[in-house]
Amino acid sequence: MNNPIPIFPLNLVLFPNSDLPLHIFEDRYKQMVEYCTQNNEPIGISLIKDGNEVGDYATPYEIGTLGYITSASNNADGTLEINIKGKHKFKISELVYNRPYLSAEVEELSNQIEAPETSLLNQVQNTIQDLNKIIDESYGGWAQSYFTETDPQSLIYQGIDLVLQNLSVPNSVKQNLLESESFEKQSRFLIPILSESIKLFEAETAKNNPYMGFSKN
Repeated sequence: MNNPIPIFPLNLVLFPNSDLPLHIFEDRYKQMVEYCTQNNEPIGISLIKDGNEVGDYATPYEIGTLGYITSASNNADGTLEINIKGKHKFKISELVYNRPYLSAEVEELSNQIEAPETSLLNQVQNTIQDLNKIIDESYGGWAQSYFTETDPQSLIYQGIDLVLQNLSVPNSVKQNLLESESFEKQSRFLIPILSESIKLFEAETAKNNPYMGFSKN
């Protein structure tokens, strides 16, 4: 990977293995997309720490996710629709301001984490299964069993994807999850979110399908 790389500060958090569709309308980001597609370069997606998405350079958090553009299409009005696939976490070493868009010298961070205690791994797997079950039930479905990843990091990302697809989570919480370097820390953030999600879906299911008790007949 060549340095510096383009940095796209956004009001969102991208995780490895996740997809991010974006609508591109600023000229500087059109230039960034052109550069990255022509040179097969990644884009660093970082949550904005200070500033705005549109206008002057925003200050991003140091930890973000490197992503590659997997599709790009032009709209009649000159805007673009792109999809970015998250690959690896990175840490910004130094911001660079020599292009219309922000760039940075970065250090790529490994997605691999240490083997956790079996009990903690099982707890995360069981909580993900429980959430999948209650989500299905809330939509009137049912399954006998639910697949969960066995690789610790893949399991965390499976839980994150499940939450992102079904619930709104503050960016600060997502950033804490992204920055956590161990399975224990990631689980400490993720399990309460999954557990709270289960409660929300249970309440929604009970509201839509109230149990009326036994009939007198």
